[in-house]
Amino acid sequence: MDQFAEQLVKKNNTSQDDLKKGLLIAGAVLLTLFSLYLTFFVAPIAVVLPVGIVYLAIYLLKIQNVEYEYSCTNGTFDIDKILGQTKRVNMLSIDVSAFTMYGKADACTASQDDMTTFSAVGVSMMGDEEDAEEYYAEFDHPEHGKCCLYFTPDGRMRGAIEPFLPRTLRKKIS
Repeated sequence: MDQFAEQLVKKNNTSQDDLKKGLLIAGAVLLTLFSLYLTFFVAPIAVVLPVGIVYLAIYLLKIQNVEYEYSCTNGTFDIDKILGQTKRVNMLSIDVSAFTMYGKADACTASQDDMTTFSAVGVSMMGDEEDAEEYYAEFDHPEHGKCCLYFTPDGRMRGAIEPFLPRTLRKKIS
């Protein structure tokens, strides 16, 4: 029987994300005011420009909302990045048996500087926030080389990942 688990996680907004949104809104307002000036005093055809600017600003604000979907099927761990609840991008796909290190992120030792780092950390959409802690995994990926992944699996997702870990890592967890 196939083992399958999935989890939806919403990315925590940082102050940098809030700054980007604020600058985007301010820029859209300034460009809209400038284009309205052009509409009234220079070219009446420029009325399309403010509508386009507002539409573009709304679209860019919408895709700033990022969610991650973790799925684990028979030892294959996939992470998809969902932008604005419409655009889905496959971020990472790895066999759990390729993990060389796995554990809670606070127990993580310093990784090598030349590693590719993936961050898919957030708050669980299922309401299991007290169960979800930040974890890390290190592995060799065929496309990206040595990698480190930071993510927040809940208990059900950890239960789907941990049986497929290499034996040496399973002994460290239990």
